[in-house]
Amino acid sequence: MTQTAPAPAGSTQDDASKRLARRQKALEAIFGGKFLHTFLSPYMVIEDHVIECPVGIRFYKKDFNYLSKQLYLEYQYRSWRGFNAELLDKYATIITAKLAAIDTLMQNNINRLQKLLDQQGHKADLTLWPLVHKSDVPIIAAQARAYIGVLQKMDRLYTLSGTANLLGVIDSAQRADVEFTAKKAVRAFRSILQTEVTRLYREAERIMKEQHQAGRVDVAMAAVVQEHGKDIAEFDKSSQQEQDEDSTMDLGGADPSQVIADATAASAAAAAAAGAGAAKKAPRAAKAKPEPVPQGGAELVPASGAPAPAVSPAAAA
Repeated sequence: MTQTAPAPAGSTQDDASKRLARRQKALEAIFGGKFLHTFLSPYMVIEDHVIECPVGIRFYKKDFNYLSKQLYLEYQYRSWRGFNAELLDKYATIITAKLAAIDTLMQNNINRLQKLLDQQGHKADLTLWPLVHKSDVPIIAAQARAYIGVLQKMDRLYTLSGTANLLGVIDSAQRADVEFTAKKAVRAFRSILQTEVTRLYREAERIMKEQHQAGRVDVAMAAVVQEHGKDIAEFDKSSQQEQDEDSTMDLGGADPSQVIADATAASAAAAAAAGAGAAKKAPRAAKAKPEPVPQGGAELVPASGAPAPAVSPAAAA
């Protein structure tokens, strides 16, 4: 006898059914109806996820389906007898490390732009994007969630760079440089993933070849390998078409791993320089001789002649 798990306190069975239907719809919207009915692993859904910058939306719409399925294959292939475990370990290590490096790159540049805005007394929460992409995002692999995190930071970076440019904190060339670096790093990750995925595919083909030679072919495994090869070919074709339409998506023969490493190192150096510059300004301000405070509650006027900004008790603390 099958027992139905009780609904959480404060909810109804109808609420649970609606939530389940919503999650299944999210899975089907990204991966299709066939995937919905054949996928046999747990998944989660990030509800009402928002991406604002057009570049982030483009990466999500074009790449997330494919990347998620390829990232999930690392787990799926681990259940195949005879599959090279060292190859899978290397795959997982490379993908995790590259995503972490890009995340660091994004955060370094976010911190630097935020500091520049703060130093000039600007807020960074300006609304810059006329259109946004809002959706429920299904997560079927841990690295897929990390990739979504990278796109979220790209969103923040583009917002800060646009804000800083509009306020005159950075010029258009500086804005274009920081945005292009972020875009190029995400593009490089796609290239790295494609290379590593192809290695997994060749290993899967080897397993199938051995099964054919032994006269014992697993039909389900054969279907996975066939779909894997088809997905790789279609994504390669789509990526080439994208490079033809947008030259900034072409790495120009550069090593993708080096692209990410160089960009991450440069962002760390720039963030450190920005921090050092801010630190150097503080001692000079401290040495300035304070003006006598007028009696009667008059305003304290700095050397610039502008009234000093009011400091709230919370800010002073």
